[in-house]
Amino acid sequence: MSGRDGAPDDGDRSDASVDGERPDDGTEVDDGEGVGDWDETVAAWDREVDEWEEAPDGGTEGRVDGDGPDADGTGDGPDEVDPAVDRDPDLTPGDADRVPKVVSAGHINWDVTIHVDSLPEPDGETRIDRLEQSGGGSAANVAVGLVDLGGQSVVYGSVGGDESGALALRELASAGVDPGQVLVDADEPTSVKYVIVDGGGELLMLANDGANESFSAAGLDRDTLAAADHLHLTGQQPETAAALATAAAEAGATRSFDPGRRVADRDFEAALHASDVLFLNDREADALEAATDVDPWEPDDRVVAIKLGDEGATVRTPHGSVSHPGFDVDPVDTTGAGDAFAAGFLAAALRESEITGDGFSHDPRDYQVPILVGNACGAVATESVTARTDLSWERVRERMGESPESDLLIEVRA
Repeated sequence: MSGRDGAPDDGDRSDASVDGERPDDGTEVDDGEGVGDWDETVAAWDREVDEWEEAPDGGTEGRVDGDGPDADGTGDGPDEVDPAVDRDPDLTPGDADRVPKVVSAGHINWDVTIHVDSLPEPDGETRIDRLEQSGGGSAANVAVGLVDLGGQSVVYGSVGGDESGALALRELASAGVDPGQVLVDADEPTSVKYVIVDGGGELLMLANDGANESFSAAGLDRDTLAAADHLHLTGQQPETAAALATAAAEAGATRSFDPGRRVADRDFEAALHASDVLFLNDREADALEAATDVDPWEPDDRVVAIKLGDEGATVRTPHGSVSHPGFDVDPVDTTGAGDAFAAGFLAAALRESEITGDGFSHDPRDYQVPILVGNACGAVATESVTARTDLSWERVRERMGESPESDLLIEVRA
């Protein structure tokens, strides 16, 4: 896969099941009492597993798309699955002593979400169907999602000394996030974002900056950062992002960065180069490629997770890529879906020492589960009103349904 061919082919799928059931090998099994031979059935399954384990891995280069070559080499046998694809990904939370602790730094907002049937024309008017108020801001959204998925979160940012700021902090604490590092700027209002969502789930946003970038790197307690496994950065002052990323690297924490819509308009170069993982949507990836020396589509020294909207996501690494087309969903509100993706991706990746034990792995096969979980969380988020939704491993499993791993497209480059 090269350049922008990362959008996966929806038509290339196998019938493998997420719970580890094997595809039909033609063996007839009768479950009727006294008729089926259970021992013979188990032996047949064992033989099939042995065949899969002995199958060649296809070398170090080429695409893995869920359908491998069959015995005659034609490649159209649905029962053969490349062993590089994890047919039964483990999606349960990690052990208690491996719960990741993340500092999520960036914007903390109070959101007013307004649902309308359609956006009005200039000088026009439309009726409000529904109005909701809730906490928002990318840093806060990711922090809450990580706690929902079994992690520990400290959020770092700033709010104003007003009622909206108090509500935002109270909601974070109620969700299990530690807001103790948040700066309260009494001279500025809390950033309030008005999110207008039309009948198709598309949105536009109106926002004031307020106090959401009043914080600086110097205000974060260094003991808090030293105790963290990971630092996740979202939109903020470029110099703050760079200083936080540098301090996290010195403390031995891995780093990720989701710079948001203004990625090409602000000088984030230092923070970008100090991050192990970047989260972007496809428009942001194109803008970043055009404006900087970072090529998100073919990175040479980091992992880049690119969100493709209703086409799922692709994870690009120096050694290849893994893509997944996402899950069918009837969107109600796409606000916060990208933050939910980041929370799911990080929740799955950070609990695996094979992925993050020495920085983030550059082997695309290591991101099979993170991309599946990220896409599932993003899909769940679009079905809820407001930027926050209740994420859980149970909801991830429910959204994934059967055989999501059969949709993975993997390219490994030498």
